Amino acid sequence: MIGEIVVVASRTDPASENIAERMMELALWEDEGLYHRFGGYRLVVLDERLINLRDLEGRLREMGLSPGLIVFASRHQAKDGTPRLCGHFPGNSGDAVMGGRPRELAVAAPGALKSFILNLTRAPPEGFEITVEATHHGPTDLSTPSLFAEIGSTEAEWLNSEAGCAVARSILKLEDLLVPAFIGFGGGHYVKRQNRLLMETKIGFGHLFSNYQAKDLDLSMIEEAAQKSGAVGAYLDRKSLRSAEKRRISEALEEIGVEVMNEREIGERYPPHL
Repeated sequence: MIGEIVVVASRTDPASENIAERMMELALWEDEGLYHRFGGYRLVVLDERLINLRDLEGRLREMGLSPGLIVFASRHQAKDGTPRLCGHFPGNSGDAVMGGRPRELAVAAPGALKSFILNLTRAPPEGFEITVEATHHGPTDLSTPSLFAEIGSTEAEWLNSEAGCAVARSILKLEDLLVPAFIGFGGGHYVKRQNRLLMETKIGFGHLFSNYQAKDLDLSMIEEAAQKSGAVGAYLDRKSLRSAEKRRISEALEEIGVEVMNEREIGERYPPHL
């Protein structure tokens, strides 16, 4: 059981407002003043940018909320302009930050992210790619499991009501799937091999780090990722990582006792979820 799910939206973000509006249309919500309530869901709409939020959990407690999961309804922006519906965990693997603190990861929710992505694949709007993303940006100071649920990649998609409805519906059908949680390393920002494993096997992923983030990963960062993901295993996209990076990551995983498995081993031990 996830418990209370708090969906946080922002008036500064057109995709966020789109998702929040579609959520309001899809269910009968009760106005509680500072938030809206439907079943185990609470919808909170703020005026700040989501990635810059600090001490959100304290603010939610002041509203009388005690979430088991926080979902940020958000836009995704990308130069390639590809229509995407995506999800990821907040966190900064290095010193370069875009919201949140440097070298800090929020607590991941592997079962909820897998549920969200699978929900999206069941009725996707035409022309949209469904994918997880590498861990990035804030807020990072969260001890409550959280994830970002996003529409990308340009304003046309952010305002697309079908996309907003798909994300809203997928949030409202969230389950806390009991999955073996892995952490992942390598690949591009959209971690294609990890995405395929998430969709085609029983595993879920916690924190994911692309090859461009590998330089930031040391023992302490990898240990934090494993702890905040509840990881029982790790996957390395070896073709995308340099030899020194593979060695450093593998040695760190061995030291903290997290088993590394390849795609074949994952598929054999954790066959398709259906």
